Amino acid sequence: MDRRALLFADVVDSTALVQRLGDQAASALWAEHDRRARDLLTANAGQEIDRSDGFFLLFAHIAQAAAYARAYHDAVHELGLAVRVGLHVGTLILRHNPASDVAHGAKPIEAEGLAKPLAARIMALARGGQTLMSQAARDAFVALPEGSLIVDHGHYRLKGIDEPIPIFELGRHGDAFTPPVDSDKAYRVVLSQDLWLPVREVRHNLAPERDAFVGRSSELRELAQRLSGGCRLLTLVGAGGIGKTRTVRRYARAWLGDWPGGVYFCDLSEVRSLEGIHFAVALALSVPLGKDDPTVQLGNAIAGRARCLVILDNFEQVVEHAQATLGSWIDRAGDAAFLVTSRERLHLAGETVLEIQPLPLSDMAIGLFEVRAQAQQANFVVDDNNRTAVANVVELLDGLPLAIELAAARIRILSPQQIVKRLRDRFKLLAGARGAAARQATLKAAIDWSWELLQPWEQAAMAQCSVFEGGFTLEAAEAVLELKIWPDAPPTMDVVQALVDKSLLRSWMPKGQARLDIEEPHFAMYLSIHEYAADKLEVSGGTVVAQRAHGVCFARLGSDEAIESLFLHGGIGRRHSLSLEIDNLVAACRRSIQHGDGTVAVPSFRAASQVFDLQGPLTAGLALGAQVIAMKELDEALCAATHATLARLSLRAGMLQEAGASFGQVIGLARGVGDETRELSAMGQLAYVFLLQGRVDEARAQFDATLPRLRKLGNLRLLGSTLGNLAVLHFEQGRIGDSLSCYNEANELHRQVGNRQGEGIAIGDLAIVHMNQGQFEGAAEGFAQAAAIHRDIGDCIGVGNNMHNLGLVRERQGHYTEAQQQIESALASYREVGARHFEGTALGNLGMVCHRQHDWVRARAHLMAALKIHRKTGDPRSEGIGLALLGSLDHDEGRLEAAEQCFEQSIAIFRRIGERRFMALANRALATLMLESHRLEEASIHLDEAEVVLNEVGDLFELAIAQCTRGRLLIRQGDPDRAGASLVAAQAAARTRSATPESELGRAIAELRDLLS
Repeated sequence: MDRRALLFADVVDSTALVQRLGDQAASALWAEHDRRARDLLTANAGQEIDRSDGFFLLFAHIAQAAAYARAYHDAVHELGLAVRVGLHVGTLILRHNPASDVAHGAKPIEAEGLAKPLAARIMALARGGQTLMSQAARDAFVALPEGSLIVDHGHYRLKGIDEPIPIFELGRHGDAFTPPVDSDKAYRVVLSQDLWLPVREVRHNLAPERDAFVGRSSELRELAQRLSGGCRLLTLVGAGGIGKTRTVRRYARAWLGDWPGGVYFCDLSEVRSLEGIHFAVALALSVPLGKDDPTVQLGNAIAGRARCLVILDNFEQVVEHAQATLGSWIDRAGDAAFLVTSRERLHLAGETVLEIQPLPLSDMAIGLFEVRAQAQQANFVVDDNNRTAVANVVELLDGLPLAIELAAARIRILSPQQIVKRLRDRFKLLAGARGAAARQATLKAAIDWSWELLQPWEQAAMAQCSVFEGGFTLEAAEAVLELKIWPDAPPTMDVVQALVDKSLLRSWMPKGQARLDIEEPHFAMYLSIHEYAADKLEVSGGTVVAQRAHGVCFARLGSDEAIESLFLHGGIGRRHSLSLEIDNLVAACRRSIQHGDGTVAVPSFRAASQVFDLQGPLTAGLALGAQVIAMKELDEALCAATHATLARLSLRAGMLQEAGASFGQVIGLARGVGDETRELSAMGQLAYVFLLQGRVDEARAQFDATLPRLRKLGNLRLLGSTLGNLAVLHFEQGRIGDSLSCYNEANELHRQVGNRQGEGIAIGDLAIVHMNQGQFEGAAEGFAQAAAIHRDIGDCIGVGNNMHNLGLVRERQGHYTEAQQQIESALASYREVGARHFEGTALGNLGMVCHRQHDWVRARAHLMAALKIHRKTGDPRSEGIGLALLGSLDHDEGRLEAAEQCFEQSIAIFRRIGERRFMALANRALATLMLESHRLEEASIHLDEAEVVLNEVGDLFELAIAQCTRGRLLIRQGDPDRAGASLVAAQAAARTRSATPESELGRAIAELRDLLS
């Protein structure tokens, strides 16, 4: 970006000059003009960018541009010409065209940026002989050229520029300094209160604003751009109370000068007939209606006003007369434009529709509440004490301006906190002040206005739509809405479209659909309209019927086939769609619990649990499942399905005891009803629970019982998941080859069936193997790849796990700051989802990283918090690991007695649950402590036990680290030869396991080698 002084120049009446002189003479004149202009350019260090009837030039400094402008005026005056000049200072992007393009006539340099059209607009405003400039150009002068004078001509609104700008004229003493003339593209304005109004008189019938206007700046700019861009029929649509009338009135006053023929506001709120439209428009135009056709007479009157704007407010109740009135006037009055507000579009040829949305739930909506509240209580301000409550108010009111204004009117007798509580009875609370227009007096009356204009089947559809929560698709509407009672009712699709057109339903395209090749609009009501419609449905006696139809519709998403499809090819898109329906699924489940309908409650819960499983909160899913499983109406098959879902959620939440109990229930129930698929799925997952609990022998037995039957059953997805869990067992037991074999087979199965989640889990678990072998970059790549897969399917826990593990890679590489950032990011995800087990694990590892950074205080706080979670969730395996980490911290802080107690407690836990591998690792850590305390005999005993177990389970990587510890012990015992043999054995293991020097084993080998040397 380059900051330059821009000069635009244009020869006045150049076309007329050519016609008067003829081509030959004009060509000679232009040649002389160009020679003089370019000589001056060289003298003032300027750069030519473009040439037409004048020049577009750039200068490094405004003084050079000003000197050029004065000399240029003088030079062309001698030729009998007059030029207009515009100056501005701003930033530009200078882009050089390729030489090949220049050879074909392209300009050498292209200048791009907002400064360019602004400078051109300023030049176009000038008279012949004038040099006009912007505020930026005026401010850039260090000193004025000798004999020069700058005069302020006030502010002008320029076409295409959002805000009016000040215009200055650069001239000599004695010049006329005449203000620029107003035109269609620019006119002079003055600030009146907070509005820039045209200096010239413009006819209008706009009433003064009754109070301060807040927000809508983007909507106002959009209106101005559309209308200035040539749009002749613009319909502003939106729900009642959303601020359509205030917005068009504000536009009309702020851009009044754009309409030299006048602005005419026609209030149609009380009109119900064609004659009423004629009367209201005639009144606004001050046109007496005669005996002729009033439509023709008014069309002629509008045409006679030339470029004018006719505003037709509240057109929704007379839409059927749109073609007979507006359709005729648009054709007859070619220079006029029509701005319409309506709760539905007009469906006229040439109509442009702009939908106005509620105020953003931020400072804009809060600001409106504050301004309107101050009208009731002058000293009211939004501060730290009430900001949260005010934000809750505007959120509960969906940002609807009318509702916010009515709520703010209660500030004289209610605090914002009290308003929040009373919004449960919103229609009573939002009764308007006495004297307000009847249709806007209360929010309910505003919605009544729209309701009364609906056809009977549209009223029924709107009422029935209230059973949806959080939005719905057209397919869902067609399944739920019952309109057959009216023989003349159009298809549901057309009725939904009609409610959208009438601003009673809003539609949007959910985020993320394009990435998943899904393009399906969703529909919903603003909360106030939703409550109004629910009341109408209740009064009609149709609530229970509609709720049952809603439940049946969404229960289909939780069938066995539907759930299985989520894990197969194309499942990502289906899972994303499911997440959009979470509110409907929970509502269907809760209502069916009340109705005692287990056939809807269970599948609705199963479908909802898929969202809770990926995105949380897990506690909400578990609470909902507890209500379902308590139903008396469930048969064995429904109980089995519910327990299976609860078990998975419990497992994700780290509630291992509860998960194991539920999986056990599933096995018995599924076996009783002959559901082998559910039985084997539960058996495989129960094996994994046993593994996490440290019940290794039981886990192995369960895997052995499950896998042959799964292979025979032929469910490749379940087989892949079970093999992946078995791979974890093999790895934990040190059988690296068996672990890799299982991972590879599992991953191939996942890819074969399109199970992206399973694939991500397998890749991430395989990366853990690489990490523990010291292959850090390969592990980091695997974790990143797995995280990307989980991110695609929206699995927050999966993303967190892999970011967490990536943090562990960085910790082992010694990159502690990055490690801390990765683990903290994962910790935030776990907490958001409610995954307590993973939260505890992350806290423990975060404590370890702080330990590595010698931040003892934070390390201890994190480790203690982790132990508290593990004990609360009943996870002894993780508790034992946490105690070992705390023991290492105590050791390094010199708290040797406390460290020894931690290691002994850890060993006791692992011995109790049969987790021999982790018991061996704790024994090795305790041996290291005793070695450093010169308790060599005790160190040898613990090291013996560690080595025996690690050798038995085949974990040669951890065994090699123990051998390095053994070598250090032997050196202390005065036996360097045997210590050297331990080093050789450890080095051989490192080569076999491809351990890098940066791995834990690599560092242990280096330490022993240094001691021996």
